[in-house]
Amino acid sequence: MPHIDNHNHIILANIQEMVAAARAKNIQQYSITEHVSQFRPMKESLAFGSTHSDGRIFNNLNEYRSEFSRIDESVLSGMKLMNGLEVDYSPRYESKVGQFVNQEEWDILLCSIHELGDSTEIEHPRREVSDSSSASKLWHEYFGLEKSALESDFIPFKVLTHPTRMMKGVTRLPDDFDDLLLELARTARRRDKALELNGKDIGFAPSVVRRLAAACSKAGCKVSLGSDSHYPKDVFGNMERAEDMMKEFKLQLI
Repeated sequence: MPHIDNHNHIILANIQEMVAAARAKNIQQYSITEHVSQFRPMKESLAFGSTHSDGRIFNNLNEYRSEFSRIDESVLSGMKLMNGLEVDYSPRYESKVGQFVNQEEWDILLCSIHELGDSTEIEHPRREVSDSSSASKLWHEYFGLEKSALESDFIPFKVLTHPTRMMKGVTRLPDDFDDLLLELARTARRRDKALELNGKDIGFAPSVVRRLAAACSKAGCKVSLGSDSHYPKDVFGNMERAEDMMKEFKLQLI
């Protein structure tokens, strides 16, 4: 199986170091996919519910694209470098984000959910969800947003990234969690999208990502692999475990 890592960032480390780390780990396809919220036109015009408190802010898309020209071809040595973005989905700013992203064509676009409908960050721990009913309500809202993202054509994305990320904020799972995963995977298959086996999620909730992989297998949904790294040391993080899940459940890469 070729080593692939389709989810990486350069706001906290320079692109040359990230690409060199990927080359050292024998990755055949490597994607830089910066957060759309790290671009000044987006950050200053939209009240994103979830943003990085530090890290580089790009003034425009041209400044971001120029980063890729810094890479020496000899460093790539046959590795395919993909130019992309991680794009937040929220109904309240779907149109504006789409207009910004669609100014240019991209090698790869990831779509992510970082906030609920009231702009609450999904990764923020919630003390009020100690009871199963509250937790279930939040999970159903979260999966509803993910399904809406898959149904949306606001950008031509192919991957819904970290589909179970709300585990960081709501660790209590609803009784119908596997049904929700299966419904999400079936929606992704119908829309010809992939669900991501995310390295960070594998790190803190491996059993949940494994349940996601099982749902993808049952639905016939393709997957994408991404470490979600921000530093060279994290490139390809937990991707061997993701590859093992792919083999176990006979999953196909997008």
